[in-house]
Amino acid sequence: MLRPLIEAILGEFGRQILYTYEANAYWINWIVLAYGAIMFASWMNLVRIYRFLIVEMARDAHLSDELNRKKSNKKIRKIIGVPWEKAVEQSPYPFVARIGAIIPKRKTVENLQLLLDEKDLADKVLLALQGARIQKMMPSTRKIMQRELDERKHKRSEQE
Repeated sequence: MLRPLIEAILGEFGRQILYTYEANAYWINWIVLAYGAIMFASWMNLVRIYRFLIVEMARDAHLSDELNRKKSNKKIRKIIGVPWEKAVEQSPYPFVARIGAIIPKRKTVENLQLLLDEKDLADKVLLALQGARIQKMMPSTRKIMQRELDERKHKRSEQE
């Protein structure tokens, strides 16, 4: 009783899509599931890399003789720097993506620099050195999205 109503609402084109889905549901569902697993792993990979960078920078800052007791964001970025290459080498999964992204990116230094902010990392390093829990630290999706939009605008302005 409900099926004819749904088919009438869908129209001719919608019914064709429905019949195609019903005929190939097994494969379509597997593709959607595989895509979801890839994207979830990409999101979690970015979070793992973010936390890895914080731990590495905090360790280097703690062991550095050049940094005195008054550590600051600028000093940490200038003296310690961000070990991008080490983060790329340590992570076994080849893709990263911001949480909520639709398309993953290859795990390269350039893409990590696009997704993660050095100033934000240095702020989190200072918090970690003060005893904050690193397991609760995550990159800000809002800041990543804003940086991606700014990059697109910059590329568009260069093309014009």
